[in-house]
Amino acid sequence: MIRFADGDVGEEKVDLSATVDFIFKEGGTLEQVLGFEYRPEQYDMAKSISASLLKENHLLFEAGTGVGKSLAYLIPSILFSKINKRPCVVATNTISLQEQLLDKDIPAVRTLMESTPSLKDFMDFRCALLVGRANYLCTTRLHRALSGQGELFEGRQRQELERIAKWATTGGATEGIRQELSPQPMGAVWDALSADSSLCSSKKCKPENCFYRRARAEVAESDLVIVNHSLLFSLMGAGFGPPDEKGGVMFANDFVIFDEAHEMPDVAGDHLGLSISSWALEMSIRRIYHSKKRKGLISRIARTVDFDAVENAEIAVSDFFQYLHMNTLGKKDRIRLIEKGVLPMEIFPPLSRLCRCLIELGELTDDESLKMELRDQSRRMQGYLNGLAEVLDLKDPNSVYWIERTGKQNQIIHLRSAPLEIAKALREQLFARDVSVLMTSATLTRKGSAKAFRSTIGVEVVDEGIVDSPFDYDANLQIRVLSDCPDPMSNNRLPYLDYMVEVLNACATSIEGGTLVLFTNYSDLKHCYHNLLPRWKKLGRSVYAQGEGYSRSELREKMIEEQDVLLLGAESFWKGFDAKGPCLSQVIITRLPFENPGHPVLEAKSEILSKAGKSSFMEITLPTAVIRFRQGMGRLIRSRNDLGELIILDSRILKKGYGRDFIREFPKKEYEIINSGDLLPNLCADD
Repeated sequence: MIRFADGDVGEEKVDLSATVDFIFKEGGTLEQVLGFEYRPEQYDMAKSISASLLKENHLLFEAGTGVGKSLAYLIPSILFSKINKRPCVVATNTISLQEQLLDKDIPAVRTLMESTPSLKDFMDFRCALLVGRANYLCTTRLHRALSGQGELFEGRQRQELERIAKWATTGGATEGIRQELSPQPMGAVWDALSADSSLCSSKKCKPENCFYRRARAEVAESDLVIVNHSLLFSLMGAGFGPPDEKGGVMFANDFVIFDEAHEMPDVAGDHLGLSISSWALEMSIRRIYHSKKRKGLISRIARTVDFDAVENAEIAVSDFFQYLHMNTLGKKDRIRLIEKGVLPMEIFPPLSRLCRCLIELGELTDDESLKMELRDQSRRMQGYLNGLAEVLDLKDPNSVYWIERTGKQNQIIHLRSAPLEIAKALREQLFARDVSVLMTSATLTRKGSAKAFRSTIGVEVVDEGIVDSPFDYDANLQIRVLSDCPDPMSNNRLPYLDYMVEVLNACATSIEGGTLVLFTNYSDLKHCYHNLLPRWKKLGRSVYAQGEGYSRSELREKMIEEQDVLLLGAESFWKGFDAKGPCLSQVIITRLPFENPGHPVLEAKSEILSKAGKSSFMEITLPTAVIRFRQGMGRLIRSRNDLGELIILDSRILKKGYGRDFIREFPKKEYEIINSGDLLPNLCADD
């Protein structure tokens, strides 16, 4: 092994640790070639990554904002992958981070290697993005639809089909995924064209003319594969992956890096469980045959008995979900299922009959393509039957089951389950795969320890590292805490909300630049939005809100473009939202982000802890809220030159004992306590 004595490194004889040192050290190639400033925190992280890879260990590494963690894990991982001919899987939770990796960080790594003589052997590393197959267009299915062999599209759906065809054939489709289309394609049309079908098979579709097969081929040859958390855990839940004897998570002998790793427990819980929605089941039946429009998969070959089976299944599904809507949920939006056999069973015979009809029609037709489509639909229907049976019987004692309403009109009913012991599932399906799993985020620890996170995800033997942000928070950040805000848990909500409107307006109009307000629920957000909107229109400034006409990425663009907007966000805006510079000069946290204690998963976990004599608030609720609080604060200072003001409106942080846990996470020790009179002389919290 050589250690840069002659400055010539090749894949066959490279010392990974020495190479990483050569790149990241002060005066190293990262600084000399790309002009990036030396960051000791980034150097420490890159060295930890390479050490864990060489030892085949798992690693938890918390890196504060501004460390440059993407390059710190990409460069050692690409080198290790090429040296050892082992694929590296990078899993992110947000599209914005995927875009950053693909558009900025990976090109920078390639430039570094191309421009450094000792690294040129590595510059040809191959990278691929993998998304779920339902996101890819299948050209075979597209051609069938255009020639009238599939569904008989009419009206708006026919226009949409032609729009997609033009996009696919005139060079607009690069990856061939629906996210490239703007506006997004109609769901019913895309479902009939996507690669999520047996028709899109290696026999019928080739990489030369099929987007999905091309992506699969690129992934198979890649050193670096980028996926999102959802897809990775969905594939794990479906049993995808190499045989046990070969090791690896997604591919034989691979290794995995989770960026935004704080999201792992929630995403894993969502995708290792069960989810059946009324919308999905209804659309599946209409895809088979739409009785009102008299078109669908079986329209040309169905017998009378088949049409009857579709109609009966449609009625049974409608009746079933209407019962859940009216009788089971009633006025609640979510309810946990704790007794077996309390839901109606009448849905099973019609769905079973439809499933049999699809199998029979597949045996009768000579059209091989149609036969495959019918086989897919029968399998899908059988999957629904199995899922419904599991929910009705509460089949898995280690899972929690519930029903909830979702959707803009709150009309979609979901039957859901999640494993109660996500740690056990991850321990068995992820950490026991005999390859390194590296996890990084800006928020993995509490009180300087990752013990709680380790316990949540089930990793037992793991290397750990922590580096703080290189930003000068003492100089660049001001923190103010409001001492007399009304109790947000008061039964009389209107005075609190009206007070909130006045305070938000005063805070946001007192600074130059933009303001992001973080809420913990949509009802508060909507009240404030509709009451602030007319005021800001008079000022000639914009106020935007999550869920009010724009996507998250569009809201970010509005903030950057206009520079002085007021943006109200909830849930996803607490994490991963990134807007640098004066366009985001102020972050206001309206309430401490405690989870809803009534959520079925939290409720079930609380019962287990209670039986063990433990407090669910101290074990789950508080640690989770503190991590989310850190994420919210992290939206403000995003670069060395950023200046900003953080305002906390929830006075419980000062009045309750647990408030110290939140204050301890402030990026700086000094903070200012203010009252309403400092913001609004004419407003008193007691009024």
